[in-house]
Amino acid sequence: MLGERMEFDTDVGVISLKQYIQEQSPEKPYKLLILSHDDPLDPNETAPMIKKVAEKLGITVFLAELMGCYMEDDGDSKLIYSYPVDDVGKAQLPDTKQDVEYEKPFKINPNDTLIMVRGLNARDGCRSWWTMARTLESSGYKVINSVLCNEICNDKWYNQQIFQQNGINTPKTVLIRHKQGAPFAADKLGVKYPLILKTSIGSQGVGVMFIESEKALHGIVQLLYRENEYIDILLQEQIKTDYDVRVIVVNGEVMGAMKRPIIEGDFRSNVSQGSEPEIHQLTEIEKEESIKAAESVDGDIVGVDFIPAKNREKEFPYFIEVNSTPGLIGIEKTIKGITSEVLKMYMNRDNWT
Repeated sequence: MLGERMEFDTDVGVISLKQYIQEQSPEKPYKLLILSHDDPLDPNETAPMIKKVAEKLGITVFLAELMGCYMEDDGDSKLIYSYPVDDVGKAQLPDTKQDVEYEKPFKINPNDTLIMVRGLNARDGCRSWWTMARTLESSGYKVINSVLCNEICNDKWYNQQIFQQNGINTPKTVLIRHKQGAPFAADKLGVKYPLILKTSIGSQGVGVMFIESEKALHGIVQLLYRENEYIDILLQEQIKTDYDVRVIVVNGEVMGAMKRPIIEGDFRSNVSQGSEPEIHQLTEIEKEESIKAAESVDGDIVGVDFIPAKNREKEFPYFIEVNSTPGLIGIEKTIKGITSEVLKMYMNRDNWT
């Protein structure tokens, strides 16, 4: 074609019009490194789903498993080594009966590779993983989400402090600071039973309990401290509701929202616990405050959870937390194609800054 034969003299030599346009455009293909972990007790279904969707978009993807993964410098690039991971995200790890070879190393560079952290939290054994993410971040790679974001979102008490500092409406919450401190914490909270008790570390509704009396509170707190004397326990007022809302916010834009009805016979609404989600139309105040909550934790791709106010048009919702590794299975079923749209946003390099 005539346009492809036209040439431009640039700092790096003579290039075609087609090449010139591609280099000037912020829309460029990229490679995706997903740092993930498949826990038999907590399967990570989202990571392999993201991989499949990304590959359909022409994105080169490498899914690296926490166990045994390591990184080497290769000039201005890095090499990532991982044991093989199958199509459902299960890693082929060596055992006493057989050895497993590492996959061919995946070469990455900060100019063409996006790093996505999935399925990790502050549990024992994950600190070296955070060190890897922190090293990539300090080497100029775009890491989603940032180490700071993950540290805030993986600690419910830290998340609550950030909300309060940024004027984000949230249920009254206090920290139980000692195994004998439950009565003092309940008095400080200043609301009637029932209350919500949460361990500071936990996801998918695990570690969240419904407390109906002072006697029940004492018993649960004693049990938790017996299991772990260094545990952080939050006590929170219960906001009565029939559902809560999960909002997916990407780079300061709302990509979609789903209503998660309270599970029958339970008080939780997590999709992983059996809640059946449906599309939720946000009010203007819900949209604005969800974006504000995402920005408060330095979030790039996050799930923002809130309980709606009685007067949704005029009153602020009650924000529960921001999830830095939101499960996308439920919202993908509710809003078809949302994962693809999220990945497409990063074709634009302006969204890497």
